[in-house]
Amino acid sequence: MKNNSWPEVSFGSYIDLLTGFPFKSAKYVDDPNEIRLLRGDNIVQGTLRWNNCKRWNSSEIKQFSKYSLELNDVVLAMDRPWIEAGLKWAYINESDLPCLLVQRVSRLRGKNGLLTNFIRYIISDINFTNYVKSVITGINIPHISGPQIQAYQFRLPPVETQQKIASILSSYDDLLENNTRRIEILEQMAKLVYEEWFVKFKFPGHENVKIIDDVPEGWEKISLGEVLTLQRGFDLPVKMRKDGTYPIYASTGINGYHDVAKVKGPGVVTGRSGSLGTVLYVPEDFWPLNTTLWVKEFKNVGPIYSVHLLSSLQLEQYNGGVAVPTLNRNDVHRIEVLRPPEPILKLFEKYVTPMCQQIEILKKQRGKLEKTRDLLLPKLISGEIDVSDLDIHIRNEFQES
Repeated sequence: MKNNSWPEVSFGSYIDLLTGFPFKSAKYVDDPNEIRLLRGDNIVQGTLRWNNCKRWNSSEIKQFSKYSLELNDVVLAMDRPWIEAGLKWAYINESDLPCLLVQRVSRLRGKNGLLTNFIRYIISDINFTNYVKSVITGINIPHISGPQIQAYQFRLPPVETQQKIASILSSYDDLLENNTRRIEILEQMAKLVYEEWFVKFKFPGHENVKIIDDVPEGWEKISLGEVLTLQRGFDLPVKMRKDGTYPIYASTGINGYHDVAKVKGPGVVTGRSGSLGTVLYVPEDFWPLNTTLWVKEFKNVGPIYSVHLLSSLQLEQYNGGVAVPTLNRNDVHRIEVLRPPEPILKLFEKYVTPMCQQIEILKKQRGKLEKTRDLLLPKLISGEIDVSDLDIHIRNEFQES
């Protein structure tokens, strides 16, 4: 039974909510040492991605100190706050700092007995996601407002109970973060091998190959369509995306499971509409949704090489949509690329495949951890599992200052 002794409250009285500043794009800087700007594009499901982020001159940080984010702040995208991959929210880690908050992103801090560290678990609960989906307005750019966020209602546990719940769930967060870090290292290693071989042309045996017109001898300049064929994904009603054996892929990742696979794995998918630029390797049979393009045919290249090739093209720059970002496969097929000789391609697949296999093992482990955490979370924050009388070590970061 849920703990009905906890008062039902609204965010409005218990959070300090701030929306970001409209930093002018004309003043963005390219120096990777300058301060990062946190935009909606940087927020994914429960974490931040800083690749291709925009930056601001750090000499002006005092001028915008109001918009400086702090450790453990919770951030929520206000434009397109929910996409098929899930709610776009995150909390700030040490590695994310310093950074400044940009318009159409909200920053949440706790007050009046609500711990900032506890907000992340309220936000990541499915009930908050369902609430956001129910109040989203706008057709071209779905969005939510500050008052809508403040109107969300939840049960507020005592501070000590919040600390205990946060300590339990953060242990899973730590395991997930460590797992994610290992995956990122392996992905970076594979990317570096690709760049060394196919961008810098320092492939095995390159010393004995002539460079003619800036291209290694034996390499072909051809269109991407001669390397692989992209195909639009398939419709699937939302109600059929819950249970099953085969992963369903949207433009940014897995969007559920189905009992039928449309495509044999391994495969490759990328975003067709809504979200562009993410390229995913799929090790198993799967169902690509109509928001994706999937590789229907690999022409003398392997899936792993194709992932890196497509990623290197920065496909988001080929956006042909107005209101909704859209990628036209015919435009992509016309992009000029280099095709290396088959022996080098085979050697690359052989060299990088063990890294990819280890990545998939780690992803499965992460999936199990996420499933356990997601089962616990709603039961803990609703009081269905009562921890108030349990002797739980409260981690230092969750203790009151």
